[in-house]
Amino acid sequence: MNCGAEVQGRYCGVCGQENIEPREPAWHLVTHFFNDITHFDGKFFSTVKYLLLKPGFLTAEYVRGRRVRYLHPIRMYVFTSAFFFLVYFSFISSHGPEAEGRKSLRETLANEQGELQTLQGMLTATDDAVEKAAIQTAIVKYEQRIRLLTDSLKKDSVQNKEILNRADDISDSVITVIPFSPSVRSKIDSARKMSKTGSSGGDKVLINDKEFIDFTFYKDEATYKAVQDELPAGQKDGWIKRSIKLKLLHWHSEEKKDRSKLFNTIVEKFKHSFPTMLFISLPLFAFFLKLLYIRRGSFYYAGHGIFSIHAYCAIFILLLLYYTLDGIHAQLHWRVLSLIKAAVVLYMVYYVYKAMRNFYQQGRSKTMLKYLLLSWMTFIAMIFLIVIFFVISAYKV
Repeated sequence: MNCGAEVQGRYCGVCGQENIEPREPAWHLVTHFFNDITHFDGKFFSTVKYLLLKPGFLTAEYVRGRRVRYLHPIRMYVFTSAFFFLVYFSFISSHGPEAEGRKSLRETLANEQGELQTLQGMLTATDDAVEKAAIQTAIVKYEQRIRLLTDSLKKDSVQNKEILNRADDISDSVITVIPFSPSVRSKIDSARKMSKTGSSGGDKVLINDKEFIDFTFYKDEATYKAVQDELPAGQKDGWIKRSIKLKLLHWHSEEKKDRSKLFNTIVEKFKHSFPTMLFISLPLFAFFLKLLYIRRGSFYYAGHGIFSIHAYCAIFILLLLYYTLDGIHAQLHWRVLSLIKAAVVLYMVYYVYKAMRNFYQQGRSKTMLKYLLLSWMTFIAMIFLIVIFFVISAYKV
């Protein structure tokens, strides 16, 4: 029906389409979908068995042309890598989406509480009636937002997003309160030389510490904006003065930023780049094999690539096994699980050597030497990629 050729068997000899009834039941569509994606009819599991227990065997079979009975290497790599990282980021990594959301809520709540204390201190530090009224209004809004954030931490994570959206309508985003640093003084001294006309009037905007901005009164951008939003229109800073003050407060805050928090943020972004890094490292791994076996003309780069794919798939599966055992060990604390975990790690180290020996058919000494060289080159390449991705992650923070 696809090409018009007469078919005698199950498959067409011209186009390869399976000779089946055009109207197939819905259940057949479902089963065909799962069989086509993962070959759960036996091909997937048999392929994994050969992959783990006979290192190098699947690559040799593929190069010989015996491919129908096994799962295709590309499909197996996509499936195993996707499954590995799905499980890793959902269960293994301590920063799953829900955990990150709740951690963010707690950090936001802590910052809001600190800023509320700052506003309360500002209330007692000023004698200006209008400014007092503005600070009191800002305090009420902060108290409402803190109540909402506190309630959200007590409720199911499903409701967190809705509560945060309600909280966002009350006040602006928060900035961590950081003590005043002497180096900000140099920036203020430079800014003091500026003399511009403000938008709210014809007054000159002169940078002169307390006359312009008092860091002992306004300690961060959030409290400054909260008070400014509540002041009468005639007493609000003009947009030029406001912009300069916000910039100075930003310098003030950034001067002693929590470096450990910044580092953790970069690490989290880097962890999410890890799948991309492994994907890029795979062709490099195959290239290193090509260099090591350059005198073996019968092995083309594609063959080294298939070997690399099989090796990566095996490592993914063994890592999943290791993390599974590690999770069970964390709950049961059985000593035997520690031994099994150590055995899995040793087998991962041994696996690539054994696969190289079985596929490339060289002696133990040559294979061991090339295995050590391959490990060294891969290590250097991974360090190089880690530096690149870490810099990219830091740039995106």
